[in-house]
Amino acid sequence: MGLLKMAVHYSGDGDSEFVPIDLKKAYRMIKPVAMVATKGKKHYDLTPYVWIMPLDFEPVTRVVFSSDPDHQTVANIRRTGEFAVCFPSEGKEPFIHLCGTVSNPEADKYGLFKIDADSVEKVDARIPKKSVSGWIEFRLIRIVAEGSVVLVMGEAVAAYGRPDIFSWAN
Repeated sequence: MGLLKMAVHYSGDGDSEFVPIDLKKAYRMIKPVAMVATKGKKHYDLTPYVWIMPLDFEPVTRVVFSSDPDHQTVANIRRTGEFAVCFPSEGKEPFIHLCGTVSNPEADKYGLFKIDADSVEKVDARIPKKSVSGWIEFRLIRIVAEGSVVLVMGEAVAAYGRPDIFSWAN
């Protein structure tokens, strides 16, 4: 089984069951709009990104996304070396737009926008499990400056998804 950790089911809230996703296949989960979850100095952060895509899947899924270098998400990833990417169940979830309106280390988006969130397994991040179809947890590979943006690259260390949405994972 190797990377496919089928021994344990992860259940966040009792109503929503998530199963481990093979880290070689997790790239199939990536789609815009995705939410990048990080740990700030004071608060956890959650930010929408559209410019996000798979980078590789050997030996595990790798991702790349483009960001303003001064964005709070980038500062958090530089400091911690980790992040999670979650995929909202519905593209019109109100928290997607709201989280994109604030980038400030003093802002607690979860409290400000009343986002119910839980910790994830391998990295220090929180995601709204009741509102997502799945997530991938990443360790930072590198950040590359290109023009007026940075490209953030990460390597998957864990992935979970709803089996009814990611039926190919079973």
